[in-house]
Amino acid sequence: MGTTATVLSISFTTVCVLGIAFVIYIARSTRNPAVAAPDHGALAEREKAWFGVVVVLLVSLLVATIFFTPYGRTASANAQVEKIEAIQFAWLIPSTPLQAGRQVEFKLTSADVNHSFAVYTMSGELLFEVQVMPGRTTDYVYTFKHAGTYRVLCLEYCGVGHAEMENQLTVTA
Repeated sequence: MGTTATVLSISFTTVCVLGIAFVIYIARSTRNPAVAAPDHGALAEREKAWFGVVVVLLVSLLVATIFFTPYGRTASANAQVEKIEAIQFAWLIPSTPLQAGRQVEFKLTSADVNHSFAVYTMSGELLFEVQVMPGRTTDYVYTFKHAGTYRVLCLEYCGVGHAEMENQLTVTA
């Protein structure tokens, strides 16, 4: 057995022994009749304090991130409108190129099942992802910063041809 395998075996055995010892300690401490009954009043007060801490943390998180939420943005008057339809297993995208630095209002619909409109740079960076549902039009506003070709993929499993559901957007300067 090599050095790495020996170190892994010893480490695994040590962790297992410590884990078993911890479980035995917990089991013995919960069955000890000499331990005094818990103070339910103090536990209730501690529970209220933790509830308050959690509420404050969640509200702080909401306030800190709400302004970065992309939904709810409205397109400006000179925005490009791009109507895109999803069908199993293709994106129907008009061939007109988009302009970099100008808002694009995507109007997304699905003819059949749920899809996920995900736009990636050619290097694989996800720019945004929008859920597309049948019977609804989903609006999403985005401004491409750079000219180039962008990949459009479906991230919602939509059937046997899901892996081939891919298209491209062309953005010009």
